[in-house]
Amino acid sequence: MLYVTTRNNQETFTAQRVLNSDRAPDGGFYIPFHDPEFSEQELARLKTVSFHQRIAEILNRLFQTKLDRWDVSFAIGRTPVKLINLRHHIIMGEFWHNPKWSFAQMEQSLTQLLCETPEKEPGNWVRIAIRIAVLAAVCLDLVGDERETVDISAVSGDLLWPISVWYARSWGFPIGNIIVCCNENHNLWDLICHGQMRTDSVSIQTELPDADIPIPPDLERLIYACGGRDEQEKYLDCCCKGERYSASEQTLASLREGLYVSVVSSDRMNNTIPGVLRTHNYLLSPGAALAYAGLLYYRAKKGTFRSTLVITEKSP
Repeated sequence: MLYVTTRNNQETFTAQRVLNSDRAPDGGFYIPFHDPEFSEQELARLKTVSFHQRIAEILNRLFQTKLDRWDVSFAIGRTPVKLINLRHHIIMGEFWHNPKWSFAQMEQSLTQLLCETPEKEPGNWVRIAIRIAVLAAVCLDLVGDERETVDISAVSGDLLWPISVWYARSWGFPIGNIIVCCNENHNLWDLICHGQMRTDSVSIQTELPDADIPIPPDLERLIYACGGRDEQEKYLDCCCKGERYSASEQTLASLREGLYVSVVSSDRMNNTIPGVLRTHNYLLSPGAALAYAGLLYYRAKKGTFRSTLVITEKSP
């Protein structure tokens, strides 16, 4: 599989190059030259194999590796993800069942399988690809055979989870709406709701540092995916000058297609934890509380109650 970048779609790079570097020489993010497509027949076949085999096959397709289910199983354990069904069609996806109680441990273990220099921090695309593979493997267990989909709620933060969900959906995996949850650092909400955002914002420090990112790095990927290279260059130019970025109508329409942003205050996030513990006997981490409260806000606004996976990557 070949890759280009968000800043140059003419020069191609090998999967091996992408595995062992964070960004391209031009400073852009790596993206597939041609997005892979998973047909209904392929999804049906993946549903019949094990969770670990699904992860292996998706990663093999992206990086031309030769992993099998045993490689993945020995790396991340037999049950690295647990799904907890709460009421009202809410499924808590605990992506942190490992000795360090964090998805970062699973990410590191899978990176060691893929990269020649696993002691280095995983590159941006490697981190996204791992999330796509794990998420897709989970979603195939959550849906039936009748073209069902599951909504996903995740914390905005550095945008790694939301952009991974975006790619997985565009490649054919059974994902419906994407609910991205912000705290007081809500530039993404400004962009989606009002069509423009500041690029000179300073981070507002809260009790959840993972979400205190005013301009998520992977927003460049999302704008490129929705508006193309010209729109992405306009966005980068605004960032360089510290000017307000206004999305084109076409880009904004594409951004809003199945993607919603909720803003949750720190007070509401903190109040959600004891509330869910009292009503569901389930303890949320701060990040999970943000994603849970953001989902409730989205449901109240849209009046929809579809099955939703809430991504949580750290143990409470």
